[in-house]
Amino acid sequence: IINKGDEQFNSPAVIISNHQSFLDILSIIMLNPRIILMTNDWVWKSPVFGFVVRMADYFPVAKGIDNNLDQLKAKFQQGYSIAVFPEGTRSPDGEMKRFHKGAFFLAEQLGADILPVMLHGTGDAMGKGDFLLKDGHIIIEILPRIKPSDGAYGEGYAERTKSISRQFKATHRERRQLYEQGKWFRKKL
Repeated sequence: IINKGDEQFNSPAVIISNHQSFLDILSIIMLNPRIILMTNDWVWKSPVFGFVVRMADYFPVAKGIDNNLDQLKAKFQQGYSIAVFPEGTRSPDGEMKRFHKGAFFLAEQLGADILPVMLHGTGDAMGKGDFLLKDGHIIIEILPRIKPSDGAYGEGYAERTKSISRQFKATHRERRQLYEQGKWFRKKL
């Protein structure tokens, strides 16, 4: 876990993260017990995971942010951070996909900081469609919070979605170049 800014999760935020693996969920919720997730409809209805996510008060994305907004505001005011994977689905190849606007709309509605968390290696350890966990190295990097008043990312959730997405993806590419050297691929070979 790389936490250069010494993030303590003392104040709630909308956490955004890239999504490569089922392990991403575990990686995010292990950071603090006061994090709830927005989940895909299949997870909410799953006979295996559904009961757990419903008991943990996670929220199904299929109902839309608008339909959950009052409940999400209540959780946020109780001090819970809300984690969203803005890509909406796991990437099969590690390349980040387009960010959907929901997390950024939610942050705007709540007046919340956006807290980017970059995951690396989860897709190699257990990629989309894998059923077995492979040996690997997972890096969780907590990036600096983005305040609602930070105009560097634009005004309004639509503009902020594009700007933060570009920055997040550029940082992700840098990290891949840094981490994915010869030793990284040894186990794959």
